[in-house]
Amino acid sequence: MGGAAARLPALVLAAVVAASCAAKAPVRPSGTAAPAPDAVSHFDALTTHCAGLRTMTAELSLSGHAGDQRVGGRVIAGLERGGSVRLEGVAPFGAPLFILAARSERATLLLPRDHRVLDDAPVAQVVERLTGLALSADDLLQALGGCVGAGAAANGRQWPGGWEAVEVSGQRTVLMRQQAGAWQLTAVDAGGWQADYRLVRNGVPREVRLRSADGRVDFSAAVQQLEMNTSIDAAAFEISIPPDAEPISLDELKSVAPLRTP
Repeated sequence: MGGAAARLPALVLAAVVAASCAAKAPVRPSGTAAPAPDAVSHFDALTTHCAGLRTMTAELSLSGHAGDQRVGGRVIAGLERGGSVRLEGVAPFGAPLFILAARSERATLLLPRDHRVLDDAPVAQVVERLTGLALSADDLLQALGGCVGAGAAANGRQWPGGWEAVEVSGQRTVLMRQQAGAWQLTAVDAGGWQADYRLVRNGVPREVRLRSADGRVDFSAAVQQLEMNTSIDAAAFEISIPPDAEPISLDELKSVAPLRTP
């Protein structure tokens, strides 16, 4: 790899590096599960907003770690159902540190300050290179919106301590917990990644903790300036590639990610 590619970690890290300590693993139910006939209806009631969810825009404040690297910073996100996403890593000044834009789960990643571009790659693979978690555009929309598996729940279960769970599509499990007499959406176990929710308002979490199953990647996203179902200009999901941008492959990006020093 050339000198420009060797500087990629600094570009990505500049978007996300900050001091933060790894938190303890989130709480999960323990003991033997029993059938919970009402769990599906509880889940459906908590996700009524999901049927009409088309778009979401937000500012995400990140903190946590990916591997041995502490991470943090701000990302401006725009998401539209059907695999469209735009993510911009906010710099203290000047051009964004990175821009990811995609339609139908096919992404372009531009690193403006290093004049490098990755074109036409699966969103989940690009996000995995950047964060360590293989999240598609629709995964991001559903996870941030508290909508994973909405409308497709089955097999309700319960545990002592006010816990319930349902199975949803893709062999994923959504957990709920009764708090102050009301059920709250609590977590998603999606196989390779997990989401834990705090500050849930009207079914939508304002803080989402995303983790790999092995705990190696673990960071929280505070969801700020949230707007749902507003119109997003179609041009937001496209990038005009500068003529002087040099290509980088997915394999090259993998060699410098997720978020580690050279």
